Amino acid sequence: MSLLSVIDNAPPLRRLQDSVYERLSNRSLMIGLTVIPVLLLLTFVLILPIIWAIRASFFEIPLFQADWNWVGAENYVATLTDAAFRSSLWRSIVFAVGSVVVQLVAGIGIALVIAREFPFNKGVRAVVLLPYLIPTALLGYLGLWMFDTNWGVLNSILIRSGLSETGVQWFGNPDTAMLALILATAWKYAIFVTILVLARLQSIPEGYYDAARVAGASRWQQFRDITLPNLKGVIFIVVLLRGVWMFNKYDIIDVMTGGGPGDATETAPIYAYDVAFGNYNLGQSAAVSVVLFAILIVAAVIYFRVLEPESEVRTE
Repeated sequence: MSLLSVIDNAPPLRRLQDSVYERLSNRSLMIGLTVIPVLLLLTFVLILPIIWAIRASFFEIPLFQADWNWVGAENYVATLTDAAFRSSLWRSIVFAVGSVVVQLVAGIGIALVIAREFPFNKGVRAVVLLPYLIPTALLGYLGLWMFDTNWGVLNSILIRSGLSETGVQWFGNPDTAMLALILATAWKYAIFVTILVLARLQSIPEGYYDAARVAGASRWQQFRDITLPNLKGVIFIVVLLRGVWMFNKYDIIDVMTGGGPGDATETAPIYAYDVAFGNYNLGQSAAVSVVLFAILIVAAVIYFRVLEPESEVRTE
């Protein structure tokens, strides 16, 4: 008889094993072991910081002093009456909408291409997905190099193709800085759209397309009548997630432009940072964050009420 069988047949160990299995079979205990840790994590990472920010927004908090001075709604009044905040809010909307549109078009286009079967398909997919794995800060520096006026890849292409004689000062011109930011951001995050769309494309029955081809439908008609309706649920999800994330985007904007030139790319998150660490007022910066949080909640509620994305989710 082996040592393991002896151990398994030992009465004390068997009773202990049965006791552990019995306890783990208890539904309430399993809920506690699996759900409570997640709730605690969300509490410390999400809920408590929100509560702290809401409380801090009613105080004047100098950056280098420990005293909090109650000011009531003054931080909100100062924020909402500040023309710089309203301008930064508009730039956040422009950046978010522009980024989402470019990411949707590019992401769906890439997904449609790599969904086809062709030689080295898997290798091409791996290369296409690489930008999404690059850290955002590193991608920001790569974007600075690509859009550089003197030796950037993009300007080199424009000059050699005859579209420009001297190149474009992408980040030195207020009229092109936001466009360059949107394009650089889309280079990375369009792949997020590609991943979701590609997964949905692979779940569409091939029989739909076979029937359409038999009926004489063109590629555009197949895309319009089969592919696009099946992608509506994914598109709704992408618009919501990417819209929220782009509206709150800070890191790549700070790396590439820092809000410049002038204030041409100073979005609301950049404005909040400048208020906190440029004007040394954490209280008003918290008020800016709370206002942005409230705007996103209202936008999300309107989005769900008007578009009803849940109706596009397939349950079968």
